[in-house]
Amino acid sequence: MSKDPFARQAAKLADLSRAVLVQASASPESSETQAWEEAAEDCVLARVDAIRILGGLPMHQPELDCRDRRTRLETLLGYWANGCPFVIDEKLFADILKRRRPRPVSTQISS
Repeated sequence: MSKDPFARQAAKLADLSRAVLVQASASPESSETQAWEEAAEDCVLARVDAIRILGGLPMHQPELDCRDRRTRLETLLGYWANGCPFVIDEKLFADILKRRRPRPVSTQISS
């Protein structure tokens, strides 16, 4: 396992994903599935805060559907857990940032 601090958290979540995502196909809105997805997204957000992404993210893309988001999370965490900490998924990062950290609406001051 990599010495990267995210590798341990990603490995734990990747192991959990096998059991949780199999269950998700039967009941996608279960509390276990939602808890895993939230923990996985927290891991991604921590990683986004720790790295520099040059050129920005595709924030104009539509939100990912639940199944695609879970698959992308599982794949990304697998890469991180197996020693590839610099792999990024721009669409997934943008999706999570849009949903979890919405930009404040700027107000214009009129004179």
